[in-house]
Amino acid sequence: MITSIFDFLSSTSLILLAALILDRLLGEPKSWHPLIWFGRWVDLCREKMQMPLEAKPSQQRLMGTLAWLLAVLPWLIVFCLLLWLLPDWLDTVLSVIVLYFTVGWQSLREHALAISVPLSQEPLPEEKLVEARIAVSRIVSRDTENLNASDVAKAGIESVLENGSDAVFAPIFWFLILGAPGVLLYRLANTLDAMWGYKTDSFLHFGWFAARFDDVLNYVPARLVIYTYAACGNWKQAIRSSRQPSARTKSPNAGPVMAAGAGALGVQLGGEAPYFGKVETRPVWGEGDEPRPKHLEQAIFLVDKSVYLWGLVICLLF
Repeated sequence: MITSIFDFLSSTSLILLAALILDRLLGEPKSWHPLIWFGRWVDLCREKMQMPLEAKPSQQRLMGTLAWLLAVLPWLIVFCLLLWLLPDWLDTVLSVIVLYFTVGWQSLREHALAISVPLSQEPLPEEKLVEARIAVSRIVSRDTENLNASDVAKAGIESVLENGSDAVFAPIFWFLILGAPGVLLYRLANTLDAMWGYKTDSFLHFGWFAARFDDVLNYVPARLVIYTYAACGNWKQAIRSSRQPSARTKSPNAGPVMAAGAGALGVQLGGEAPYFGKVETRPVWGEGDEPRPKHLEQAIFLVDKSVYLWGLVICLLF
């Protein structure tokens, strides 16, 4: 009897449910996070292993790959040893804790609501637009100082849709495939991509492996998210938008996901956006209306519905 109860409590679906409940109740830790330690270790690895920019690209890529392995493997090995040494019930507790720390559902909602709430006032006072610009600047890399209300909403929607895939559904996917070690591997790899995966002079070659490995880990989850957004919104528009040539961006995952989300919401995303003092012209994703604050609220709800759908399917299958 006791064994049966423990097997039930340690099931994949129950671990996921517990982690998601913790995430919604507690959100992301505000003052401390385990990734702080990882970030310091990553900076040290880069400091010791990055070659001068004058070195051959192949040599820079090799050292970047070795630095990635040095940054990730020790943590992964220690974690796997812990799972092997701990009793089964502590193994389950640790799995819940790791999944809670790696899923960013509530954090994404909080950042998005910090944008949508001030934007939703009509007529929109200038101080509320400034508040929304500041909030959106925390989750996007584009210049936000001069964005109008529609542009702020567009930036927020794009971030919600893309990060819904990266910060919510991809961790869940890798937990289902490889358990707690899988979700830890994904989160560390995703963090390294965020730190090294830029096409700047410093990271173009050194961060090549970090960027490519993150693309590989996100490829299958992103395709599942496309169909999830479609199922939770306008199916035909979402699928059609995700298959348009405009959905093919530099990232093999971000473009199709945002295009599918735009189609599901019936809104147009992409287009011109200011980055680092220059206006960058991007493809237009989706079809329908110009982005408005209501679409940002709908994007949050789309991610929420998608989480509930995944949870239902996982409970039925696992």
